Amino acid sequence: MTKTTKFVATTLWILFSRSYDAYCTNQLTPDLSKEANPLVSVLGMTWAPLLLTIGLLTLYVIYTYYLTLFKPKNLLPNEKGYSFSSIAAYLYLGQKEHWTALLYKLPNSFSRFNHYMGHVLTRCLVFVGFVSTIMWLLINYTDYYKTVHSAPMIYGIILIGIGVITYRWNREQYEQYLAEQNAYK
Repeated sequence: MTKTTKFVATTLWILFSRSYDAYCTNQLTPDLSKEANPLVSVLGMTWAPLLLTIGLLTLYVIYTYYLTLFKPKNLLPNEKGYSFSSIAAYLYLGQKEHWTALLYKLPNSFSRFNHYMGHVLTRCLVFVGFVSTIMWLLINYTDYYKTVHSAPMIYGIILIGIGVITYRWNREQYEQYLAEQNAYK
């Protein structure tokens, strides 16, 4: 698959799944009274700011995905001796840190931030699109699912999936780092 084909297919999926989610949400709860999205349930957003926020975040993810495909940047360190947790932090921050630094530090380069997010957020948004699309298909076309559906279950699936996706991408990068280090021996 070419880069262009991959970019177009992924972008179309993201746009379709986000649009389908918004459409189905509007069909179920036009006034957003039943919406579990924290932007609505916690921050109290109405349709206009919600769609604007989701739209801008979606465009950002597509932009960063474009960067990772067509203007790639190597996020791995050149130095030897990094552990998996150090690589995970380095990929994001660009310096050797303990992995917990991911939770409270920001990279000192916006370019690094964009490339990291282009790899991770794109995969996460594709996954969230699958979860939300399957959820809406089950809500709209089965009776049983409506009895077991809950926001905590969906958000639990999403959070676990995002954790697995992020871990796997970091693991792939670590294995690439080890392969590059072994090639220099």
